[in-house]
Amino acid sequence: MKFSPKLPPINPRPSGARKKSAPQTGERPPTTHGYVKSFDGTRLFYSIEGSGKPLVFCYGLVCSSLHWTYQIDHFRKNYQTIWFDYRGHSNSETPKDLRSLTVENLARDLGIILDELGIKEPVPMLGHSMGVNTILEFYRQQPHRVHSMVLANGTPRRPLETLFRNNILQTGFRLLKKAYQRSPELVVAAWKLQKGNPLARTLMTMGGFNPHLTPADDVALYVDQVADMDPNILIHLIENYDTLDMTSWLHDIKVPTLIIAGENDKVTPIENQELMRQLIPNSQLEIIKHGSHCPQMDLPDLVNLKIEKFLTAISYGLVPTLTTETASQPTDPSLSLELGGVS
Repeated sequence: MKFSPKLPPINPRPSGARKKSAPQTGERPPTTHGYVKSFDGTRLFYSIEGSGKPLVFCYGLVCSSLHWTYQIDHFRKNYQTIWFDYRGHSNSETPKDLRSLTVENLARDLGIILDELGIKEPVPMLGHSMGVNTILEFYRQQPHRVHSMVLANGTPRRPLETLFRNNILQTGFRLLKKAYQRSPELVVAAWKLQKGNPLARTLMTMGGFNPHLTPADDVALYVDQVADMDPNILIHLIENYDTLDMTSWLHDIKVPTLIIAGENDKVTPIENQELMRQLIPNSQLEIIKHGSHCPQMDLPDLVNLKIEKFLTAISYGLVPTLTTETASQPTDPSLSLELGGVS
């Protein structure tokens, strides 16, 4: 049900550093914001931009719509782009019971939002990082509502086992959890010190982005967004996230699937996406050269083109004519998209 008491100010989707410097032309597609009460009363924020057939975007762990902003800007010209803030993230409410911060419940939340919007037909779903697991779990719960999937830089199982090709962060996470349990005020204070911290921005850039491609302002905004969150949300989500293993049922997926990998992804190394390609029938792996954990921010026009070609191949909706900008992207053999093959 739609929920509309006095609401906090909406933090709109960031337009991204590239958009800020680009000339604004034409009429802005319609945008609608709203709130929905989920199964446990948690208030969830959603946003709809553009019109046409729907596309649903899900971002990663303690991330925001910033991570899909260049794709939403592009596809809202011809599609109805839909995104929502996870429980405990940005415009959405933090649940009273933090134990409800699970990937299973994020997928349940997504279904409730689609119900509220009256979307019953199958729709393509695009997930990045933990968003991959969110839409995979949604498929497991309600496969009849998923038309197709774009899985970017995700892993089908226990992310801390392969983070930076090392499992040492499993120990690091346990230490963070113990520190928070002993002195939550100290951990929160240290966490918030990362806002505006140039060292934190440098480390985040080196770890999760291509520093030569992603605008520094986008990384800075992301670091500040993370610093504004309660670290207890991260702790509870990771505790659940790192227990997931979806490998046993991925072979049951029956919808076209585009898997996107960053050639130089350190967070979820490319072996994880290659494993999903092997397990998911009718799937296609596209490797973004020079791409990091966020290739959709490193090389947004190229990633948009890959997604457009996928939507064309599966005959979904109105696929826009390529612009001069996207058409001028470097071409290589990997741009050919044939479902079931690997570039």
